[in-house]
Amino acid sequence: MGRLKVRLILAFLSLILLPIGVTGSLLQLQSSELEEKERSYRDSMNELESTIKRELTQTSVSDLELNALVNQYAAEINIKDAEGETVFTSYKDPEAAPHNEAIVDSSTLFHVQAEDGRILFVELSSQLPFTDTILRSILISVGSGLIALILLIIGWTWYISRTILSPLKEIYAATEEVKEGNLDYPIQYRRKDEIGKFIRGFNTMRTHLKQSQEKEEQFKEDRKQLIANISHDLRTPLSSIKGYVEGLQDGVAQTDEMQEKYFRVIRQKTDQLDHLIEDLFQFSKLDLRQLPLDQQFVDSRVFFQSLLDDAVEDGKSKNVCIDVPRQIPSVTLSLDPVRITQVMNNLTENAVRYGADSIVISTRIDHDESNFTISVKDNGEGMEKEELTKIFSRFYRAEKSRSRESGGTGLGLAIVKSIIEQHGGSLWADSELNYGSTITFTLPFLKKELV
Repeated sequence: MGRLKVRLILAFLSLILLPIGVTGSLLQLQSSELEEKERSYRDSMNELESTIKRELTQTSVSDLELNALVNQYAAEINIKDAEGETVFTSYKDPEAAPHNEAIVDSSTLFHVQAEDGRILFVELSSQLPFTDTILRSILISVGSGLIALILLIIGWTWYISRTILSPLKEIYAATEEVKEGNLDYPIQYRRKDEIGKFIRGFNTMRTHLKQSQEKEEQFKEDRKQLIANISHDLRTPLSSIKGYVEGLQDGVAQTDEMQEKYFRVIRQKTDQLDHLIEDLFQFSKLDLRQLPLDQQFVDSRVFFQSLLDDAVEDGKSKNVCIDVPRQIPSVTLSLDPVRITQVMNNLTENAVRYGADSIVISTRIDHDESNFTISVKDNGEGMEKEELTKIFSRFYRAEKSRSRESGGTGLGLAIVKSIIEQHGGSLWADSELNYGSTITFTLPFLKKELV
């Protein structure tokens, strides 16, 4: 049963049972007090009867001071002899009787042999002043029950308003805010009842909507940036190719050496165009989450040794020293060889693009986290600390003019990040301006296969 339902049932039962309980308890208490009071009064009357019998057997009627007893016990005494003649009639002091109070009469008749031998008949009338007391007790009990009911109604109204109606008002207000496009409107409610579950669901929905909105805005921004980059990045090499082709057509390059230079530049620009188009193609797959992986089980030492040997030879052709200082650890990795090769090529090319002529590639294994870790450290230009959080974003360029001249689209590191994350690894960067950068990524390995 839900907590909200329990609270409502408790409220309903308490509104019925508690006032009844208060009224019944007070009636029971008042009844006990009335019984005790009546018992005490009866005892007083018995004591008065005993006193009268004792006085009549020991003292003549003419010497009795019965009026004092009458006033003391609030009773009336009539004494007659055997012939029916009145011997004594009491006089009751009006000041001694209860005022403004209904009474119940109780009479007792008994006979006594007087001191002079006569048989006297005594009628003792007592007054029980309890009717008003009973009515007052009933009124107090019922009134107390009504007060308890009113207090309960006020208390439960405040509680339900605070725990149910107020959250519902907040939900309505938040719904209006969300409808108007304001997604920064969380609802604070800590109870774990049905309303709490609903509010947590609402906050989750609001968060997802906000994330979707942010992704959509980022998507639109990426598209705008993509169009701007394509406009500039494709126009530059195409303009160069067009210029050199026109030069060849116009006979500007008259010698074999000049023609060879023109053809070499055209080839470089077409390679640059090919690189740009490939990055855009990879980006489109990345954007659609269709970047395919063909994972295989490989030995890290065998795979990376072959990969880095090729990288070392390629670096020599570019006058870049690529060093692998230690032997590569041997563990079993599940990876896509083509994609990881793309990652390594991208990282080394990126280092060269930003001025590196020396690259150190180190590898290690983290036993506790079951990770194979690769670090690519260069002596290039480096970057400032605030740029480190941006370099894996799409279209970001640490130095835009230089990147465009060298053919960068700002997509390379974003593609690298996506590939590593699809392999279940992580990627981060460390850098210092003018002292180079280090980019590190991890790949999980099968722990049982550790050598």
